[in-house]
Amino acid sequence: MKSILRIALVATGLLAGAGTASAQLEANLGALDDENAVGYLTPLSTALSATMNSSVFKTGHVPKSGASIHLQANIMGVTFDDEDRTYSPSDPVGFQSTESVDAPTVIGDTQAVEQQGEAGTRLWHPGGFDVENFTVAAPQLEIAGFMGTRAIFRWISLDLGDTDLGKLELFGIGVQHSISQYLDPDFPVDLAVGGFYQNFDIGDGLVDTQMFQFMVTGSKQYGVLEPYLGLGFDTFDMSADYTDEQDFSIEVDFEKENNLHLTAGGRLNFQYFMIHGEMNLAAETGFAAGISLGL
Repeated sequence: MKSILRIALVATGLLAGAGTASAQLEANLGALDDENAVGYLTPLSTALSATMNSSVFKTGHVPKSGASIHLQANIMGVTFDDEDRTYSPSDPVGFQSTESVDAPTVIGDTQAVEQQGEAGTRLWHPGGFDVENFTVAAPQLEIAGFMGTRAIFRWISLDLGDTDLGKLELFGIGVQHSISQYLDPDFPVDLAVGGFYQNFDIGDGLVDTQMFQFMVTGSKQYGVLEPYLGLGFDTFDMSADYTDEQDFSIEVDFEKENNLHLTAGGRLNFQYFMIHGEMNLAAETGFAAGISLGL
């Protein structure tokens, strides 16, 4: 079970074929100053923002009364563009380049890139992990039935050991509240507004992210089929804390991201389980799907 969760939770390519991914990632960051670390990790930032803010709100129907509880398994993913695989590095202190190079990002080619400098000096930019897709899986618990409000939780904590990505922790909490209960009963769709906060930590603080999503969701049921649309925005904060080759501690704070988020999806509602699939246009274009069990 642990290995299944490990693969589902971090099917980012950082684990694929590389049992020492955590140590390698920290070593790669250790060869970079703070400015180039931002360029190196930026694709990871946008991928996490797009995936973790998916598959949260999947209906505009929130019952005003009558308790319900559902446990879900969500899988969210994005595909990287070719331009995400490289960045233009800046010259670190003590090095003056004589040529421009395209250095690999964290999802780029595994081969390091050499850059020539003045007086015969040269600088090596570390390779990436050759990742084409980024996929994250997360369990989700939903409890509804109090004054048109649904509570939503995500949580998982795994210690994968020194030979993998170390400790992975995900915590999310949010609410969704029915707008329809204040509208005419003949209004053609169910509407709800929601907010959701998440924190995702990789490698005991090596990479730490905080996310918030605000979303208005509308849906309509046709028998067991329930198509839905969501419009909102995401905020995303990310930081990295690592040690460079001179054993100096470096903390990198990424610029806060704000993105509009459009969701289009559908859900099949059966008596004891539900299945959903959706497309998301946000920091990256991605897809999500999941299954839910409960009453």
